Amino acid sequence: MLQLKAVLTGGPSSGKTTLINQLNISGIRCFEEVSRGVISMAQSKGINNPFLSQPLGFSEALFERRLEDYFTPSGNRVHLFDRGIHDVVAYLNRIGKEIPCGMQEDCIKHTYEKVFVLPPWEAIFEKDNERIENFEESVILYKALVDTYEDFGMTCIEVPKLSIEERKVFIVKHL
Repeated sequence: MLQLKAVLTGGPSSGKTTLINQLNISGIRCFEEVSRGVISMAQSKGINNPFLSQPLGFSEALFERRLEDYFTPSGNRVHLFDRGIHDVVAYLNRIGKEIPCGMQEDCIKHTYEKVFVLPPWEAIFEKDNERIENFEESVILYKALVDTYEDFGMTCIEVPKLSIEERKVFIVKHL
C-alpha cells in the first residue's frame, strides 16, 4: 500500500498537537511530537534549554527519532507527523548552525507529499516547561520553517486560524 506522508508544522504553540490529536482517525496514523520528551529529560538533568546549550546534540536526537517515525510501517493510508525532519534543519538555520551533511542528505531524500503549516496565533499562544520560546520567536520560527520546507522543494499549505474541528476538516479535505 502506498502511503501518503504529511507533516503538520509551525511555530511553537500554534495548535499542532491539539490538532493532531483530533486527526487520529481511521486511515490516518498520527505521530506525536518527540521534542517534549527530549527536552523534559534534559531538564531533569539540569539543562533548561537543551537546544541552546547543546544545539547539535539535541537536534541530532530529534532528527533520529523523527526519521525513525518517518520509516515506521503501518496499514494506514496516511502518515501524519507532528513536526518533521526538516523542522530540525529550520531550527538550526535559525540560530546559524551548520547542518551536518548526513542530515542535509536525508532531508533531500525524504520529503513529505503534504506540508501543513499552522501560522502564529497569539490568541492561543501559551508558554510551558518545554515550550520555552515567546510569541515573537514563534513568528520568526514560523518563517524559518516555511522557508526550509520550500527550499527542499515542498509546497506549504497554510492552515487557517479556525476552530479545531474546522482545521481538522480542512486538513482531511487536503489529504
